[in-house]
Amino acid sequence: FLRPHAALEKKVPVLIPELDKLPNMPAKWTKLISLSQEWLMDQTP
Repeated sequence: FLRPHAALEKKVPVLIPELDKLPNMPAKWTKLISLSQEWLMDQTP
């Protein structure tokens, strides 16, 4: 979901706007983990 795929004409399967401006894959993974933690915290009553 982060890397371009040949079957999708070199497009990524899932576009996440928060990741577009990040310079490299480690930064994207770090941001993705952060976003998921925020989402989990929002789900907790």
